Amino acid sequence: MAIRGKTFELPSTISETIYQYMKKAIINREFKPNQRLQEKEIAKLFNVSSTPVREAFFRLAAEDYLVIDARKQVLVKEKTLEEVKELYEVVRALDIFASKKAINILTIKDIDELKRMTKKLGEYYKKRNIQNYLQQNLKIHDTVWQSCGNKFLYETLSNLMEKISMYRMGNEFSPFSEPHALEKSYRDHLKLLKAIESKNIVELEKLVSAHWGEEFFLEKRDDSNEKS
Repeated sequence: MAIRGKTFELPSTISETIYQYMKKAIINREFKPNQRLQEKEIAKLFNVSSTPVREAFFRLAAEDYLVIDARKQVLVKEKTLEEVKELYEVVRALDIFASKKAINILTIKDIDELKRMTKKLGEYYKKRNIQNYLQQNLKIHDTVWQSCGNKFLYETLSNLMEKISMYRMGNEFSPFSEPHALEKSYRDHLKLLKAIESKNIVELEKLVSAHWGEEFFLEKRDDSNEKS
């Protein structure tokens, strides 16, 4: 809303406020998988009627954060490895689309920023700082996605990564816990940066397609098979 050149942010509805609070709590594991949520308790917390709470429940259930069973019980959805694999498949497809759109939008300044971020990624890689490497890796992807020029595409990718993060936090899972996966990821990022800088869409698509690989999930199992 703008009045005489000033912009004012309209307040969220109470349902939106409850939705955002609950979504954040689920992602941050404040609400545990399979935990039952009580409508009356949430309503009491916000000092509201049950209606906005129910609206938030239905919205979160539609987005696969909650499950409402046959007895109308509301449970926090538990992510499985198979679901995360499927999420990665969708991320791969959408990342290709977003990166191809972004490559012709990114400015020299944007590319310089990606170079700086990739250099920092390299520092974490050399130190084998897995947690910081993972966060920096996600920031690089997020920067490219934000530049794709399609806010709905960006929001979809962000939501998918939030759901993957839920599994990772709950299962202490890191896609870069094995040296091979970490090395592949870093090599990919160096090549991706070159493809973006040269605006090589064919190479970019090939790299992104191979970037989200199954080695994230199979590395430990393969190692154990080799040792047995």
